[in-house]
Amino acid sequence: MSAPVVGNGVGRWIAILASLVVVATIVAAIMVMGLPSTQRLSRLDERRVADLGNLAQAIQAYHEAHDRLPADLPALAAEPGSRLAIVDPDTGQPYGYAVLGARGYQLCARFDTDTAAAMEPPVAWAPGDWNHGIGTRCFKRSVVAPAK
Repeated sequence: MSAPVVGNGVGRWIAILASLVVVATIVAAIMVMGLPSTQRLSRLDERRVADLGNLAQAIQAYHEAHDRLPADLPALAAEPGSRLAIVDPDTGQPYGYAVLGARGYQLCARFDTDTAAAMEPPVAWAPGDWNHGIGTRCFKRSVVAPAK
């Protein structure tokens, strides 16, 4: 019976080097993409911005059809064919809405990330007029009068 051959340790060093490369790759990916929890918060804010944009478009259409602003978001969501999200996707709390005049209104939401300072230029899903900081942010808007 022959004794097992003991290597010179090259295989062990290759395994250690490969492990270091894997760890460095994971650390680099987290640094570039952010932690999964941060990505989740960013996706939720992306959804909030999309919801507010859809609400603004629906408010414009409502004004064109009724020559007035909706009294509240449930009234807007009750319009035939409407499939609007009027509540926060995470908390279930309603988005804020207030009429500010004959054509002016504001939409409000609570945000978990800061797109105003996050990137230069601003992130694609938060165009300049929807940039926000962390916390509750309100956006003043007005409907465009229909051409007669």
